[in-house]
Amino acid sequence: MSHSPKLCYRANGEVVNETTQDPAIPRVTGYQRYWIGADLGQANDFSSAVVIKDQCLPVSTGSGVVLGSRERTVVYADKFRGVSYVEVVDHLIRLRNAPPFGGKSQLVIDGTSIGRVVSDMLWEQNVDHSAIQMTGGQEWSKKGSRYVNAGKTFMIENLAVLFASGDIKFAHDLPLRDEIEADLASFTMQTTAAGNQIITQSRSAAGHGDLGIALIVGGFASQYLKPQTILVSTLRGWH
Repeated sequence: MSHSPKLCYRANGEVVNETTQDPAIPRVTGYQRYWIGADLGQANDFSSAVVIKDQCLPVSTGSGVVLGSRERTVVYADKFRGVSYVEVVDHLIRLRNAPPFGGKSQLVIDGTSIGRVVSDMLWEQNVDHSAIQMTGGQEWSKKGSRYVNAGKTFMIENLAVLFASGDIKFAHDLPLRDEIEADLASFTMQTTAAGNQIITQSRSAAGHGDLGIALIVGGFASQYLKPQTILVSTLRGWH
């Protein structure tokens, strides 16, 4: 049975096994990183952030050290409203830099509608991120250095497959898990008169699926986007 050897977690997200200077023990490099997915709401709507822990660690097989299986776990969720866009941007930067995410997290936001404004504000502060613009269809493509066009149906189906296969799981003590699951359950597939399949969403007083959207964009990014070089950003006017 495989097990984890003594590991060294580096600030840049790399994870290596200790060799104790034994030439018979290979040095294997894995990783531990975080995908921060965010959905931005209007002034009276909720904005939400969900964090996926993504890791692949060195494990011992008894006869050597190899990379273990990739594991993705939803470890953090938060939602808030009644704040300005400046405060939303500041919150996302603080979250991105906070332990244990700092230095090894990638921020991904829903870049449609008001998300474009927030993306521009992040860009002005030199905060690397990806802005996902939801489109129709079953494809995705990267547009420039930060924008990605991706079919909403495609992203929802991607997340459903990841959960069904066990490639993404919820942390057992995750706050707001019930609300996230309710958000995801609000998306349903329908077939139009023309025979096209579309995603529709039922809305309730509990919200507009903001936590679900945050997880959908984060799950898409973890599956299809390569991690960028992680830089720690500083809030303007903060010391």
